[in-house]
Amino acid sequence: MELMVYMAIVGIIVVVAGEAFSNSTKFRIRTDNMIKATQEAENVAMLFKEDVEQLGAKNSREAGIADAGTLYGVKFGGVKSDVYMDPSNPDLQKRDSSSFILETTDGFSDLKFRRIRYDTSGYYQAVEEIRWYVDITDSSLKRTCKIISKATSFTLPTSDPCVEGSDLVPVEMATHIKTFTVEAANPGVKIDESQLFPPDDLTEFRLVPRVGDNGFASFKSANTVSGSESNGGTSITLSDFFSNYVNSTESYLSGASVLANQAVAIKNETSSELWNVLCNNYGKMTLSPDTVYEISFSLGDRGLRFVPGVDHMSVGFRKAGSGDYARKNGNILLDDFLFFPPMDTSGRGAGKRTMRFTVPERIDNVCLAFTFVCFTPLASTSRVTIKDLRITQVATTSYKFNGFYPESAVNKKEKKNVKALKLKLQVSRGAKNGGKGETGDVDLVVAIPSNGPRD
Repeated sequence: MELMVYMAIVGIIVVVAGEAFSNSTKFRIRTDNMIKATQEAENVAMLFKEDVEQLGAKNSREAGIADAGTLYGVKFGGVKSDVYMDPSNPDLQKRDSSSFILETTDGFSDLKFRRIRYDTSGYYQAVEEIRWYVDITDSSLKRTCKIISKATSFTLPTSDPCVEGSDLVPVEMATHIKTFTVEAANPGVKIDESQLFPPDDLTEFRLVPRVGDNGFASFKSANTVSGSESNGGTSITLSDFFSNYVNSTESYLSGASVLANQAVAIKNETSSELWNVLCNNYGKMTLSPDTVYEISFSLGDRGLRFVPGVDHMSVGFRKAGSGDYARKNGNILLDDFLFFPPMDTSGRGAGKRTMRFTVPERIDNVCLAFTFVCFTPLASTSRVTIKDLRITQVATTSYKFNGFYPESAVNKKEKKNVKALKLKLQVSRGAKNGGKGETGDVDLVVAIPSNGPRD
């Protein structure tokens, strides 16, 4: 009886241990398959990224130096038009200056794109068309490559995965594909809407002083070409600023006595209305969230008497009605940007100034304003030249994916403004006899900055 009890106990222990060992082995195998599936998905995703991020590459280096001379570096060739899909289609709605086609077949994405092939020195060799798709017969992810056009000196190596002609040779990139979807980001800035100020793609602007309004002081602005204070142009010189330094007492104004010189930017209109009327009619704009903006202008070789850290020079936005900052709950939504003029007699420091920014929420009816506060004795006698003033929208790197379908008739014209693709890839391992197996998942956003004709 004792022996039977002993054997029964040992049997139970063996069964439990065996089950535990079996479960442990199954768990180890599943974990191993999951790790391998994840590694495979990540490896394929990296290959996909390296492949696709060159989408739309269209310019190449050529033998010789730049046409403008050695100071401008290497010479670059013109755009290879074959890199675009169909930019000259006579049907306006079907014109396609992008470098990709993104469709869906049997629940999987089918991505075809074009780019330039370069040699190791950056010289043009060919335009190639690459395709990533899923072969539903065996659930494998495949890639093909064919040459669209090439340089006369280029010879395709025999071992190259690309081909010339229509006899494509698919290369298997991964097997047991559960998910392969590619989504296009919402189009970025449109070509005809990229310039916010001056409006209507104009190049001339005018700076209007806020004389005596809310403590703002007087100065003169003149078109450096015509010399007229009431006309604008592509270049405006500001002078005769109010000074916050009192020469007679050799002291500074303080508190409420401190006055700022401020100029509001409008398009080139000769109207003599007050600044706020001019701002509302000819200069106001709307700033939207999820958009990158850039303020840019060039400074002339003046302004030598301004002292950084003492005198104040900034550019920012003011409400068209009140002249105040745009605020919410009393808090400023967008601060000004400081900038400095050239500080030596050689004019070094002159040139372009750029400031990029985003806003946390929509801001309506604001105008661009330059602000100057002069504390050092000679600052008010300086001259500041501002030229080529622009406010533009910049294609953002904060991409939004909200179901943009690039191949639909209404969206095809905007494909050229798509600047990113989002990959979702799921690879299975260990699937047998209809089992699901373990999967590895990857979500990846790939920037395609060269897509479209303007980048």
